[in-house]
Amino acid sequence: MAHVRSLFFKGPLADVENKAITAFKLGRPSDVIWNITNRCNLLCDHCYMAADAHACPDELTDEETMTLVDQMGERGLPALFLSGGEPMMRRNFWEILEKARGYGIRVTVSTNCTLVDRAAAKRLKANGIDWVATSLYGPDDFHDTMVGVPGTRRRVVEAINVLREEGVGVAIKTAISQATWPHVYDLIQDARDLDVGLIYFCDLITAGRSEGEDDGRITAAQWRELADYIIEDLIAGQESGAKGMEWDIGAMPSFIPYVAERFMERGIDVSNGLERLKTISACPVGKGHMNINSEGGIMPCQFAQDWTIGTVRDMSLQDAVAELYKLDLQESKGVCSPDECEYSRICRGCRAKAWQRTGDPMAEDVTCLLHADADRSALAGQIEATPEFVRSAPCSVPGSC
Repeated sequence: MAHVRSLFFKGPLADVENKAITAFKLGRPSDVIWNITNRCNLLCDHCYMAADAHACPDELTDEETMTLVDQMGERGLPALFLSGGEPMMRRNFWEILEKARGYGIRVTVSTNCTLVDRAAAKRLKANGIDWVATSLYGPDDFHDTMVGVPGTRRRVVEAINVLREEGVGVAIKTAISQATWPHVYDLIQDARDLDVGLIYFCDLITAGRSEGEDDGRITAAQWRELADYIIEDLIAGQESGAKGMEWDIGAMPSFIPYVAERFMERGIDVSNGLERLKTISACPVGKGHMNINSEGGIMPCQFAQDWTIGTVRDMSLQDAVAELYKLDLQESKGVCSPDECEYSRICRGCRAKAWQRTGDPMAEDVTCLLHADADRSALAGQIEATPEFVRSAPCSVPGSC
């Protein structure tokens, strides 16, 4: 994940990202994506979890979820993403949300919005929810076919309007694939018309229902076209002083050095973004980021549900952060290695794609957007090794012992 405006300029998520960096430096979890249930009332044909109406047989109990929220709060977790499946289908969704907010954790709810009515929107606002993330894939018929339930897109748009009327920020998510590509620019306009403040574009993850569909991804040239469009939007916003859209990019970490190069060519200072990337790279695996599934499995990345390091039933969050940090000490291989790419430590390549393709999380990311033979000396000259910081011992963090 990479919030492009907040990374290079003073975007709307810069503050929470700074808190995540501080948490990581202190040896604490920087952010958690928690799939609180596998149950879902949709059947999206690209769902990397293959979620459906059934809960996993060993789903965390209500009591276990409350204990887990206590751990998050005691360790000063800055950001929590409540996801699913459809998170609002979990019986104690509101209890989880309200307890997390009671600890001051910044919570984003990732929902298909079909269960969001006026009362739910008001309750989300009352709990201080800044962002609700929901998915749109294209026009009505296309969207409804993709999610498997007629009338869904109309209900999502209605919910977005209600959320905005109640003062809750909305992020639109879409999976970028050959199927959705023809609708991408229309979705951007839809986002603007709906007063949406953030768009999340994620490369197709070939797991779950889309396993084996690598040829469904768009090309590197198409990704660069989209990047160039976003670059122009960011520059226009800086020049006009307008608030502007936040752009979040998932499963395509090479997007960030590509954008940095284009900014450098335009004489734009990218030092703010590069400084952050020296600590938390464009692929956050091993950087305090973790995913927890509905059965308590702890994963380095939500897109690789079969890549686990333990469970919350047998491992504390503090121990999990230490275990995940070991991944950051390893170097990526192939075209993503330090010998082959000067951006290796700020990009890292998508570790989930490497895992899915080879079973080796450190294998090369074959979807890189950059040309290996390009002259990138200007940007590379700004990337200096960061002095190693000493991460806090567990007992120096309040609540860690």
